[in-house]
Amino acid sequence: MRKILLSGYYGEYNTGDDVLLASSTWGCNQFLKSNEILATSVHIPNFEKKLPVLPLYVEREKVKSENLIRLYYHALTSNIIVFGGGSVFHSTDKLTRDADLIDLSRGDCAIALGVSFGPFRDSGAELACKKFINKLSYIGVRDEDSFNIVKSLAPDLNIEKTFDLAPLFPFSQQDNNLNNHSSNRRGLAISLCHYERYIGLNTEIEKRRFEKILNVLNRLTLEDVEELIFIDFNGHRVFGDFDIHNEMIKRLNIQIPVSRIAYQHNPADVLNLISRCRGIVGMRLHSCIFGYMTETPTVILSYHPKCMGWANEIQANPDFTIDSTHFEEEQLYSSIMNILHNKYIPPILTLPNAQKLAMKNWEGALCSMSQ
Repeated sequence: MRKILLSGYYGEYNTGDDVLLASSTWGCNQFLKSNEILATSVHIPNFEKKLPVLPLYVEREKVKSENLIRLYYHALTSNIIVFGGGSVFHSTDKLTRDADLIDLSRGDCAIALGVSFGPFRDSGAELACKKFINKLSYIGVRDEDSFNIVKSLAPDLNIEKTFDLAPLFPFSQQDNNLNNHSSNRRGLAISLCHYERYIGLNTEIEKRRFEKILNVLNRLTLEDVEELIFIDFNGHRVFGDFDIHNEMIKRLNIQIPVSRIAYQHNPADVLNLISRCRGIVGMRLHSCIFGYMTETPTVILSYHPKCMGWANEIQANPDFTIDSTHFEEEQLYSSIMNILHNKYIPPILTLPNAQKLAMKNWEGALCSMSQ
């Protein structure tokens, strides 16, 4: 059996990344035939079905830089390094660190599956990216922009446009069927997040966005929707969604019942919750992906190119895809009302076809490893 180092944004109390950890682990086990998988995480979420993955890091280091030592040791001793799902390569620090891991490895190869590249955050990132991608045996990217970026930096590289790994999550659990409660849905789910403050951009954009969303939600009545359900997709104590959701709830002036669901350690619980809602307004990328997976009408409120990339890949209807940095309140209100009054136009790409595209990540990896 192969030993695999699985690298990603894992263990940060992010529901989307939890799903990607499950999908990546399942693929490493099923296709790369590994029962020894170590993920760059302090803990593993409470998946319904236990998966053959262990946390690489410890919560409390017994010696200085213990986690860094553990990372380098397992990079050195792993057969394969897999950069699995959801990783967005955009900064010099991350690209340089990941390239160093590959250099340390004495294994067979390193591959990146279901990932994104750019936009680059600093001047050295593009050069660092070029060095990094040339060390990979195979790259599966989840959007057209990432494909074009990699091709421009290394035209001869083994790269395919595949898909996000998240739609494979049901295969990693007890059964392959998603519960779509189409006949018994109630409430509107909402997933918001801050963004500009974390990357040094103009926070006035956040304030304007917040006020517009607040104004739209304050126009809703009990005749429109039974309840509003704010879902914390990110439970991180610094980067999480707790603050924005609590502030929004405090400032709402409506008769509609309102609740907030804190981060859930089992992502299947969130998937099941969304499947029972009439619709979802999602800023977090994977809130939109969960809406798609459960056939829940979704307003994609994009704050990052990866969100628009997702909308393009599933061929979402433009009336339900909104750039959150430049939009009119009436645009968002109209999208929500169309969902609540059964006038939603679903994406063109079906879930089974999306899962086939996601599976191309593993097919491409296997093909590259057999050469």
